[in-house]
Amino acid sequence: MSRTRRGFTFVEMLIVMIVLGLLAALAALKYIDLKNRALTAQAAADMEAVRLAAYSTWYETGTWPAEAGPGIVPTEMAPYLAKGFTFTRPEYTLDWENFVPPGGGTSAGMQLGVVITSSNSRMQLALEQTLGNKGPFFITGNDLTFVLIGPDGRS
Repeated sequence: MSRTRRGFTFVEMLIVMIVLGLLAALAALKYIDLKNRALTAQAAADMEAVRLAAYSTWYETGTWPAEAGPGIVPTEMAPYLAKGFTFTRPEYTLDWENFVPPGGGTSAGMQLGVVITSSNSRMQLALEQTLGNKGPFFITGNDLTFVLIGPDGRS
């Protein structure tokens, strides 16, 4: 007796759906990881751009840019940044910190730095790993502060 089969059995379809579901879950996790790495690279590049703009301001004017608040580009630094550069991104906010006392001298902790504020804890962790030993930084809650000039006048 020959028995011809048309189509798939329920068990075969179920196995295929489980395999496809597992592959989709792995792809989604990989996508999230790649997205966080891309955000980290962008944040590190933005920090480097701010650092270079700050040093350019210092070399041109002899003074560091003044404090402007979170998400606001200091006016002295704007000419040295790319056109359209912003301190406010959907995933994070940059803040230029200038703790140099008005009369000069040292201050407690740091004098100049760039703060990145983000609620994405995975991006913060990846940023910590990316910065590694590239310079001094410290973390307070959702803020990662990259120190440019310390109290001794060096980074």
